[in-house]
Amino acid sequence: MSEFLNARRRSAQTFSCPGCGGRPVWDPATRQMKCPFCGTASAIELDQTPPTEYPIEQANDASAQDWGEVKRVMRCEGCGAQTILGKDETATLCPFCGSPHVLDDQSAAGIAPESVLPFAVPKEKAVSGFRAWLKGKPFAPGKAKKLAALGEISGVYLPHWTYDSDTVSQYTGLEGHWYYVTRTRTVTRDGKQVQEQYQERQTRWEPTSGTVSRRFDDVVVAGSERLPENLLQRVQPYNMNELCRYQAGFLSGFTAEKAAVDVHTGWNRAQKRIESVMHDMAMRDILSHADEAQVKSIVSKHSRVRYKLTLLPMWLSSFQWKDKTYHVLVNGQSGKCGGEAPVSPWRVLALVLFILAVLGVGYYFFMMNGDGGAVIESFDMMFGY
Repeated sequence: MSEFLNARRRSAQTFSCPGCGGRPVWDPATRQMKCPFCGTASAIELDQTPPTEYPIEQANDASAQDWGEVKRVMRCEGCGAQTILGKDETATLCPFCGSPHVLDDQSAAGIAPESVLPFAVPKEKAVSGFRAWLKGKPFAPGKAKKLAALGEISGVYLPHWTYDSDTVSQYTGLEGHWYYVTRTRTVTRDGKQVQEQYQERQTRWEPTSGTVSRRFDDVVVAGSERLPENLLQRVQPYNMNELCRYQAGFLSGFTAEKAAVDVHTGWNRAQKRIESVMHDMAMRDILSHADEAQVKSIVSKHSRVRYKLTLLPMWLSSFQWKDKTYHVLVNGQSGKCGGEAPVSPWRVLALVLFILAVLGVGYYFFMMNGDGGAVIESFDMMFGY
């Protein structure tokens, strides 16, 4: 780790435009550094060599907090989110709740990321996807949709831990083998009750045990606790093959959330995901020689566990509606959009009443004509088919 950190220190950057001296920012459209004042563009090296991954035993190495340039930590008084900016950058709104009460925090930026997926979706495209998503929410209250449309959309790098592990699991369980017994039942045929025989399937259970193993690569765990995991999953996946070595320039013009989940907590969460996969593997192992399977216990051992911290790009907008914060996310790499929106009970009721009215009209024509032909004709007239 020290070799990489020393290289990062030697390449610590202060950004300035060669044309006017202003601070350039990362431009997703051109994948270059671009000055917002004079438009001068300058290239930045995209180092896509495989990021270094570190043994979990080195997770407490405090020297891994060099971000390549001086950073400021800002804390939202509304939701408590901590975001990281360049020392000369400012934040007026919290990207997670929209609160304007964002203050300087004297805490350190924390462990530095090893890799990053640079933003590839420009803000204009993210806004377009966001508005299209809003239009597709017919049950959202109109006022809430207007609030959401007026909200600021911010580019935020969200921290994620990735873990590798060689996992071996020993399991115990039951294997079920089918067999059939002859039974007799009474059935009615031609108005008479007769006896007939049939085959009833039963299962014979026997104890079993075994071992399964797998090499896990890049089990991803969110380092953020400000956004629900199921919400983040709506805009995934990311193409992790496009990861670049971290450079401070990628963050210029954007913010990054400070990791709220430490590496050990992240590893505990990763183990739960791994355990679920190993359980399924144990089930398949039993079913390879049985008809049914039950896994009663499983004990896993992990070796060569390695980790890295990476930053993944997200366009984020939030709005308040009736004392609740709603989030809309746009994947900063793919443009995939997802989010939360309130539901208006009046709009739902209006739809239900409309459906009941249509059914009522159909029933009326059916009763008047005594057949279904008029019902079909009435639907054609109502919907213009």
